[in-house]
Amino acid sequence: MKESGVEAREIAIQCLYRIDETNSFANIILPNLLEGRSMDQRDKNLITEIVYGTTRMRRSLDWVIDRYLSVPPPTKLRSSLRAGAYQILYMRVPSHAAVSATVSASSKKNKGIVNAILRRISEEARINWPNEGTRLSYPEWIIELLIKDLGKKNAFEMLEKMNEAPSVSVRDDGYRQDLASQWITDIIGVSKQDILLDMCSAPGGKATALAAQARKVVACDINESRHKLMHENKTNLSLENLTQVVSDGRSAPFSSHVFDHILVDAPCSGLGVLHRRADSRWRVKESDVKNLAKLQIDLLDSSVRLLKDGGVLSYSVCTVTNQETVDVAKSLENRHPNLIPEKLFHERWRKIGNGLQILPQDSGTDGMSMFQWKLAF
Repeated sequence: MKESGVEAREIAIQCLYRIDETNSFANIILPNLLEGRSMDQRDKNLITEIVYGTTRMRRSLDWVIDRYLSVPPPTKLRSSLRAGAYQILYMRVPSHAAVSATVSASSKKNKGIVNAILRRISEEARINWPNEGTRLSYPEWIIELLIKDLGKKNAFEMLEKMNEAPSVSVRDDGYRQDLASQWITDIIGVSKQDILLDMCSAPGGKATALAAQARKVVACDINESRHKLMHENKTNLSLENLTQVVSDGRSAPFSSHVFDHILVDAPCSGLGVLHRRADSRWRVKESDVKNLAKLQIDLLDSSVRLLKDGGVLSYSVCTVTNQETVDVAKSLENRHPNLIPEKLFHERWRKIGNGLQILPQDSGTDGMSMFQWKLAF
């Protein structure tokens, strides 16, 4: 009979191996491995924490591990060492239990080296990190960009906060959605008479919330597969005034000047939600910030044509970089002088240019930014 927690660690190591070996996403591999298994919730929670936490803290863990290796280890061994080191350094698991269970969960040929290295790590009184990037486990470019745009204090507080597990918030209608996203749909002030276009709507969090406020919501998104999830959400919430359209927002198939309100919740670098997406920090590239800012401008330009005179354009992103927030807003205002910035306020949000921003450390939410304009007659 296996000692307590060994099976859970076997699954966690297997999941980490598949993520690395196939360059797959943690949030896809993990549910597939857990599906259909008759395990108690405590073990499932343990697996989830090890997999997501290890993925998030990969840089830190590899630096700690590699001090005791003469050559880079094969993927399966690396996965065992990361899982064990994560438990020792970041979880409330007694070191002896973390070492013993991880060794038992490792393949026969790896048990000896896993045992030796994890014991060495567990015996260290403290880790003398070479730099903050290694300690916090982020790529250097993310750290440098956030320091440049937010200042050192805000940047490091944000980076520390996004290494914590995210909180779960549930709307009154039962839909799970981060509070910052809920606040956005409150701040933008939709009227009961409005016909609203959600330009980049899948999986439908904001669209379903706005459908409870507007006369009609048209939910547009380019990703057909994600529309299926939005349809499930729409059906579960019994929303009859939400219509789905598969389309690229840059060439949306609508007549000019038909919408009272348009929300562009645009694709972005996602640097404000790295606590929710364990592997995003390793997948997003520095060049993505510039490219996504260009896409955001294109989507906003397209939206202006679709607005009625006196209509309202709202723009939100789950990131906090200047390139994807104030720079996009200024660019839009320069090209469309008939867009008049709206004065926005929320007691928990900071002012940023003509808009608002919330950082993860402010209220324990995602990091987000938003702006709003009215199209002058």
